[in-house]
Parts: sequence; structure tokens; C-alpha cells
Amino acid sequence: MNRETRTFSPTWVIALITIAVIFVGAVAASMSMRATTAEIAPTPGSVEAIAKELSKGQALEKAEITKDLGMAAETAHGHMARTLEGLATAVPLEQADSPPPADTSDVDAWMRDLSAAATAFETVEEGTSDQSVAQEAFVGAAQLLLTAVEDYNRLPSSPAEDRNLLLGSVAERRDAAVRLWQAGAAQLDTLTIDSGGDHMHVFLAPDGDPDAVPMEFHDAE
Repeated sequence: MNRETRTFSPTWVIALITIAVIFVGAVAASMSMRATTAEIAPTPGSVEAIAKELSKGQALEKAEITKDLGMAAETAHGHMARTLEGLATAVPLEQADSPPPADTSDVDAWMRDLSAAATAFETVEEGTSDQSVAQEAFVGAAQLLLTAVEDYNRLPSSPAEDRNLLLGSVAERRDAAVRLWQAGAAQLDTLTIDSGGDHMHVFLAPDGDPDAVPMEFHDAE
């Protein structure tokens, strides 16, 4: 019995050839990629392999220290914010009539908060230089604000003619402490992103109000 001869149009032939070329090209590319990967993979036990493992270990260690630093900063942030909020009622951000002095119990609470803020970082292991910069900024900010509160605590026993000068010094150190804290917070945010995490914002406002944090420190989305 005669078989019917099947014919293909030129369009189909071109399409089949194109598909075949693409398939062969994909297979060749895959094989080439595997060969390249095999070529660049360091030999186990070689200097390159050891260096790669060390680099991986250092990255993991840095990420862990950054995580601990972030947790300590969150704890200290609460202590700092409470102190700034209370201090703003005693030493207003804007020039105004002098408010009544803060209660001794309030001042004592501020000093306890600031001591706790500074010691929150004691358990964080020493890390890289950029991690140390962030940690020192946080601790320095807490200590600087503590000196401002200690000076405020001496206000009642100071001569009347010195009180305005002392209040001005308290306000200046408060603002400097906040700026120093912001520097540490910005560094921590960068460290967290670099280690694969999300943004971490522990910024402060001079009056402790989270809604008053400057816009440049908000999420850039």
C-alpha cells in the first residue's frame, strides 16, 4: 500500500529549526555554566577554600553581633526616650518662661534610665570598626545626656545668677547627645541592611516623641 507523503510548509520547517537551535543553545549554555562553576570552585582544603570559609564565618559573626547591637539599642532607646520626654518639660526645647523645677524623684528616675541605657551594651561582643563606631555613639550619647541631667540636678543649689547659664548648658548637651545618638542609629541601620535584614530605626527626637523624629530619619520607600 502506498504511503501518503507528508509535506511541511517552509514556515513550519523554519519554526522547527529555530526551536532546535534554541534548545541546543540552552543545553550548551547550561553545560558551559556548570563547567565554569566547576572550574572556579576552590579545591577543598586549598588556601582559596579556607579563605572562603573564613569569609563566610566572619559574615555570620558580624550579622550576629549586629543583631545583638540592635537589641541593645532598642532597650537603650526606651530609656533615652523617657528621659528626653521628662527633661523637655523641665528644660523646654523652645525659649519660654522657666517651668517649675522637676521633682527629685523624676530626676533620680532619669539618671537610672540613662545608666541602664549605657549598660545595655555591655553584653555586646566587640565587632568590626563600624560596629564599634555605632556602639560607642550610643553609649556616648547616654553618658552625655547623663551629665546634662546631673547638672540639672545641681540647679537648685546653684547661685541664682548662674542658673540660666546652667540651663543653657543642659540644653546644649541634650541636643548634642541626640545628635550623637542619631549617628549611631544611622550606622546601625546600615549595618542591619548590609547583613540582610530590614531597616532598623532607633532614632530619637530631642523631646523623646517618636512622631517628632526628623523626616530624614524615616523610612525611604
